[in-house]
Amino acid sequence: MKTKRKTIADYAVEVLKETDNPGVMYGDCTLLDMIAVKCTHTNLMKKHPLTRHSRILDALEKDARFEKYFIRMRGMVGNQMWRSFKLKNE
Repeated sequence: MKTKRKTIADYAVEVLKETDNPGVMYGDCTLLDMIAVKCTHTNLMKKHPLTRHSRILDALEKDARFEKYFIRMRGMVGNQMWRSFKLKNE
């Protein structure tokens, strides 16, 4: 019998619980890369870091276990809105 393959969001939940983090956002390179390393059924680690991190955040956006927030960041190119995802209370 086939077992269901874990999704990127499943691995994200695992990593957040292991590291005791309430959520992850754009720019959390260490957390996002920890998630990507666990996703052995994908080619995420072969992708450029910006692409890899965007794909993980895209997967979290589609998952009902996460709440989406925006954080306004001021940088060299002006104000930017960065996506942030918090694990909902279960």
